[in-house]
Amino acid sequence: MKEYLKQRIIASVENDMKELLEIKQYLYENPEVGGTEVLASARLIQFLKDRGFCVTSPVIDIPYSFRAEYDSGKPGATIGLTAEYDALPEIGHGCGHNIICTTSLGAANALKKVVSEVGGKVIVYGTPGEENVCSKVAMSREGVFNEVDVIMTAHPNGKDIVSGKTTAIDAWQADFYGKSAHAGAHPEEGINALDAAVYFYNLVGFEKQYLPNTNIYGIFGDAGQKCSVIPDHASVKYLVRTKSMMDMDKVRAMLERCAEGASRAVGTTHKLWNNEPPNMDMVTNQTLSEVFTFNYEEVSGHIMAREDNAASTDMGDASHVVPAIHPWIGLNAPDVMLHSREFAELSMTQAGDDAVKYGAEALALTGVEVLIDPELLAQIKEEFRQTFA
Repeated sequence: MKEYLKQRIIASVENDMKELLEIKQYLYENPEVGGTEVLASARLIQFLKDRGFCVTSPVIDIPYSFRAEYDSGKPGATIGLTAEYDALPEIGHGCGHNIICTTSLGAANALKKVVSEVGGKVIVYGTPGEENVCSKVAMSREGVFNEVDVIMTAHPNGKDIVSGKTTAIDAWQADFYGKSAHAGAHPEEGINALDAAVYFYNLVGFEKQYLPNTNIYGIFGDAGQKCSVIPDHASVKYLVRTKSMMDMDKVRAMLERCAEGASRAVGTTHKLWNNEPPNMDMVTNQTLSEVFTFNYEEVSGHIMAREDNAASTDMGDASHVVPAIHPWIGLNAPDVMLHSREFAELSMTQAGDDAVKYGAEALALTGVEVLIDPELLAQIKEEFRQTFA
C-alpha cells in the first residue's frame, strides 16, 4: 500500500507543477512585505479552494492569514503544513518564500488525495509576515496549531540541510526618561537621559562577555536633537540571539539589571520592552525529521547535511507546541546567501523549480507515513513529550 500511495503523491505533485510554478513566478513578480500580502494570500487561497479545501481567513485577526482544511470525514491523524509568502523590502523574495508556500500547496493537495482513502485531515496555515509580523508566534500562543498531530514546512537554502536547531531571537528597547534643560544656562536643572543610555550600553558591553552562546548587538535610537538641550529621552535597541529560551531568560535578567543600574546612577526612570516579536528556538522532532530526510534524499537524489543553522524563524514557536520540522531544501548554490537579490533570482531557476517538486513530494510522503503508521506517530509524540517534560 505504501508504494501505491507514494506513486499517487508523486503523480499529484507532477500534475500540479505547472500551476505551482506559475504561482511562484507570480509572487516573485509581485513581492509584498509582511502584513501587506493581498495578492499572495488571495492566490494561494484560490488554489486551495479550487481543490476542495475549506478556507477561513483571517486567523485570529491576523491580516492575510488563512486556514485551509481538507477533512476526509474518517478517523485519522491531522497533518499541518505552513505557508510563508512575504517578501523583503527592496529585495523581493530573497528568502525564497515563493518556494516555501508553493511547496506546501503541492504537498497539501497530494495529501488530500491520500486522506480521502486512509482517513485523517490535512490543514494548511497561511502565516504572513515571517520576516516582521511573525504570525506563527501569535498562532502558537493562541493554540491555533494544537489541532494538528505534526506540523511541517520546507525552506529553500543554498544547500540541503536536515531540520535542526535554529537560534532564538528577541528584540529589546530600553527607554530612559530624564528632564530637559538648557545645557548652557541651567545644566544643573536637567537629568540627562542620554547619559543613562550610554551608561546602560557600556554596562551591557561589560556583562555580555560572561553569557555563552549569545549574540548581543545594540544601537542608539533616540539620543537627543540639539547639543544645547539636555535630552529628556534616549533609547537603546538590542537584537539578541541565543541557543535556547533558557539562555534568553538570562539575557533579559541582565538587561533589566543594567537598565536599573544606569537609571539609579543618573537619576532617570526607564522602560525595557520588546520592540519586535520574538522567535523561540527551533526544536526539531528527530523522529519526524528522519522520515522526511529519508524521503527527500530518495526523491531528489541529494544528501542532506547534518548541521544546525544560525537563522531564526517563527516556526520555532510552533515547534514548542506540536512536533515540528523545518528542513532546508538546497538550490545547489552554497555560496549564495539568503536575504539577497541573488537568492531571489535563484528561486526562479531550474533549481528553484526542483525545490518545489522535491520539497512537496518529501513533505507529502512524510505525511503519508504519519497517517498510515500509528506506531510512528506514537513515537513522534513520545519524543515531543520527553523533550518538553
